[in-house]
Amino acid sequence: MSEETRTINGQAERMRAGRLAIAAGILIFGAKLTAYFITGSAAVLADAMESTVNIVSAGMLVLVLTIAGRPPDEDHPYGHGKVEFLSAAIEGAAIAFAALIIVAEGTRELIEGPAIQSLDIGLVVLGGSALANAALGRHLVRIGRETRSAALSADGRHVLADVWTSVGVIIGLLIVYLTGWLWADPMIAIAVGIRVASEGYKLIKEALRGLMDEADPEIIQLATTRLESARASEWIDLHGLRCWRSGARLHFDLHMTVPRYFDVEQVHEIHDQLKAVLLDGDFDAGDAVVHFDACDASLCRTCAVQDCPVRSDSVVDRIEFTPERAIRQDETQ
Repeated sequence: MSEETRTINGQAERMRAGRLAIAAGILIFGAKLTAYFITGSAAVLADAMESTVNIVSAGMLVLVLTIAGRPPDEDHPYGHGKVEFLSAAIEGAAIAFAALIIVAEGTRELIEGPAIQSLDIGLVVLGGSALANAALGRHLVRIGRETRSAALSADGRHVLADVWTSVGVIIGLLIVYLTGWLWADPMIAIAVGIRVASEGYKLIKEALRGLMDEADPEIIQLATTRLESARASEWIDLHGLRCWRSGARLHFDLHMTVPRYFDVEQVHEIHDQLKAVLLDGDFDAGDAVVHFDACDASLCRTCAVQDCPVRSDSVVDRIEFTPERAIRQDETQ
């Protein structure tokens, strides 16, 4: 399979997952709303309200994936993937807002007093909705991870947070059903609301990290591991490594020290090799910009180039490409 075909298939898979999120969200909301009419539980209503956020978020997700899937152009040379981080931030805010609704409904029910009925049927409906949401959420997170989509992963985590809401409501209703303690329903709802709010906070924090191009230790480690594993003797030293993600695309910027007597053609060939290594052969997965520095006599003791015509000292030990060495912003040894 060509790299272009792999990219097209990845975008198609993301879009299928997004459309599935919309359809499933509508069906699950309908089931929860039915459970509310059956039980009259404010906690169930709060759970259903949280699901409306899922539907809106899923609709936005499809729009965002459409934009993020566009290739780089003159106005967006790094692609359109950053919109996925914006989507993830909005998802986090939506989760936090839903959590406030849940806490508010639970508090109101505590003050006014619960009025619950037909718990057995309501529990069955809610249980089925929770299972469906769990399957959907895990699927979205998996596809998001496989296709490197921050928006899909965020939406999957949002759906999984909704599962926690449903589980909390189910536990509350079970306690009420078995003990008659009506106050347990709003108390459980409030506790789950706090749990959901924390998930929203985490999503917002991660999205802001992506929007601010915060250094990602995992990507830096990936880059240095790949470079060290495929390293040629002419790759003498490395510094100034910067990595960032724009949606599904990875971008690398680094300085590589090479023999000072290499000509332009040789340097250009090394550039292509480094780009292939960093992107694991998938040139549609991102881009790499390499700045080349000429070696000097101070590097001879760590240079492994054979038959070097300008060597002034024997080799003692080659420099290892590590994250710490790669990200330094100077050429000191």
